[in-house]
Amino acid sequence: MARFHVYRLKQSETLVIDLQAGLFDALKTRIVAPLIPAPDIDHVMAGLNPRVTINGEAYVVAIHLMAAISVSELGALIGDLSHQRDKIVAATDFAFQGF
Repeated sequence: MARFHVYRLKQSETLVIDLQAGLFDALKTRIVAPLIPAPDIDHVMAGLNPRVTINGEAYVVAIHLMAAISVSELGALIGDLSHQRDKIVAATDFAFQGF
């Protein structure tokens, strides 16, 4: 598991981004946020919901929907958003700190 990697959930077509620090890889859970296709979401808060591109498709990172899930729910590795690290970390900070 690697922070900022994107996975498809095994039981659905949902994509999620791993937000959890690698320091906690021994845990059997990961903190993730779903990626919602940009055309499917009407209202986003730019600071809370960064836009990203995976395989040429636009998505919104739904930080406000983050949750802990079992590692066993993660399916195929789809991509790596490490290059968007600053934007994603700023969004998680905004969710918890409000700034």
